[in-house]
Amino acid sequence: MLWIFVVFLITQLPPSEAVKCYPGEYEINGECCPMCSAGTRVVKHCRESSSTTCMPCVDDTYTEHPNGLTECMRCKLCDAGARLIIKEKCSYTKNTMCGCDLGYFCRHIAGLDCEMCRPSTMCLPGSMVKEPGTEFRDNVCEVCPDGTFSATNMSRTCQSWTKCEEEGMAELKAGTATSNAVCVQRSLSVTAIALIIALAVLSVFAGTAFFLWRRKKRETAQETGDELREEVVKNLIWTRKKGSDTNIPVQETTKNSSTSALHST
Repeated sequence: MLWIFVVFLITQLPPSEAVKCYPGEYEINGECCPMCSAGTRVVKHCRESSSTTCMPCVDDTYTEHPNGLTECMRCKLCDAGARLIIKEKCSYTKNTMCGCDLGYFCRHIAGLDCEMCRPSTMCLPGSMVKEPGTEFRDNVCEVCPDGTFSATNMSRTCQSWTKCEEEGMAELKAGTATSNAVCVQRSLSVTAIALIIALAVLSVFAGTAFFLWRRKKRETAQETGDELREEVVKNLIWTRKKGSDTNIPVQETTKNSSTSALHST
């Protein structure tokens, strides 16, 4: 029984000299056949009287290199649930290239293809972006130095607080890491306030005096006008009356003269 088992093992050993094919060929059943080009696959292996028969890959399949495959490779799918997006579409000669969605960076890289994404770090108010992230690297944030602030996410720089004294104002609220200082106009001195009040009162008195003067002037002009009208009326009445008194004697004299002349005749 032992020798039968040894014979069986010997018969299963590969031949001492394997078939060696040239570049651009593949071995099948101890024969070397020409490879199919990238983007195609083998439909029928070569024979002594015929070469390899090839066929183009159909949609969503590919072969990237010359090959002896009887089936094209299936194109990779970019998993949207893992925040993967298509960076380069699959073609007959190249597999799909996946990348990360906006706000994510690639955590696990296979060549130039991404297999796993991770959320990018958000630089919050009070900090700034020290080093912007890339497709394969996270953002690097830095806290704003003293005397500066940032009020929005992903600020590129931190702004200095406004110096109220240099602006001629007073500081109402000090600046923080996320907000600027709040400035207000300086309060007026007691002397300035008193001067403003005095000018306001003087303006009121001056306006009142001017109004009364104009009113008195109008009343005086009205009284003068009334007196003139009254004088004119009196003169008119007097003139008419005087004219009436003068005409009566003239008429009587004329009448008397006529009568005397008649008597003389």
